[in-house]
Amino acid sequence: MPLPAPDFERIFVPGARHTLSGGNVATIRLWQECSLWLPSGRVVAGEPFAFGADDSAFVQRVPPGRYPLVLVLAVSDARGYLRAHEMIAAARLVIRDKPVVSWEMAVHEGQDVSELGDDEFFGYPVDGGTGGFVDAANIAPLCGDDDYHDRLMTVLETGETDFAAGTLTDDEGRPFLAMFSSGGGDGYYPTWVGRTADGEVACFLTDFLVLKDDEDEEPHSVDGGGVSVTPPRPADAPVA
Repeated sequence: MPLPAPDFERIFVPGARHTLSGGNVATIRLWQECSLWLPSGRVVAGEPFAFGADDSAFVQRVPPGRYPLVLVLAVSDARGYLRAHEMIAAARLVIRDKPVVSWEMAVHEGQDVSELGDDEFFGYPVDGGTGGFVDAANIAPLCGDDDYHDRLMTVLETGETDFAAGTLTDDEGRPFLAMFSSGGGDGYYPTWVGRTADGEVACFLTDFLVLKDDEDEEPHSVDGGGVSVTPPRPADAPVA
């Protein structure tokens, strides 16, 4: 059976408390400082440093527009010599501000969730500690920008928080790429689509596997070659 969607509405509620593997306790906080412009409504999720012309959008499409990005932060308490620390547990692109009643895996053309094995998922690889969202129509301009990687590094190096987050904008000031630290670092991470009671897309949510419902089994991603890969557990991932 494929990886089931966690109860995001419960574990990501602001103020919720979770015990991490090191015994520290983290509180959920929401960060809402960015938005993303989707000119075609074809959403792509992945590591910004690896975006390329071959990247394809999810089959779940949305109306073109500008949508808010909400980062779910796990803020650990200060303890002993350890200071309080903020980690991005998930990134949520909000399409409709309505309750989510069901979740499904975000997939690309040709991916069949029914073919996944136990606790497997389709996700994207991260090798540079960064995730992101972009519209498929904006990837070509990114690939043609010689300063693209330098601009990404500028975003990562700006700010005084424990995590990095920000956007790249076009000449008209529209945010055409949103990027953020990928939880505890590198790995494979799934993106989910939340739907409203009417079946409309409410959000896209990339889960960085920092907080999960069940810690007994590790989820597995399936890469492009169909090989199951176990993503590394962050050092401060929670335990049951």
